[in-house]
Amino acid sequence: MSALRDEIRAILREEIAALRSEAGQGAPATEQVRITSGADLTRFAQDLLQRASEPGFAERVARGELVFELTTPTRAPSAPSMPMVTGPARKAPERLEKSLITERDINALAPSARSLRIGPASRLTPLARDEARRRGIRIERDKT
Repeated sequence: MSALRDEIRAILREEIAALRSEAGQGAPATEQVRITSGADLTRFAQDLLQRASEPGFAERVARGELVFELTTPTRAPSAPSMPMVTGPARKAPERLEKSLITERDINALAPSARSLRIGPASRLTPLARDEARRRGIRIERDKT
């Protein structure tokens, strides 16, 4: 019975923390950035350096309140493009052997985790499922 109470308390703490954080969050501001050459990239980097001296700019970027979106050029580049590397090679999914998986367990995963394997009897709290979805982590359930 004590273990069940501890789990309920942990779930309630997570839910209360989520409600508090949601109350202070709004949609992030998005700035469109068009980069079609090395010169454009250099200008963007110089602009960021200059804006970093503005009060609060770096903090807004660090907190995710200001995000940058890359726009695609309207015309195709004249030179043939090289294949783009999209990221590191896929690793085996992390595995959790717990009966109840909470948001704290999801937050303890490596920042690069993209999938999580759980047992057939494992249950996820709604907050854990939301956090996994927010981080782009796919949940894979073992059949045995």
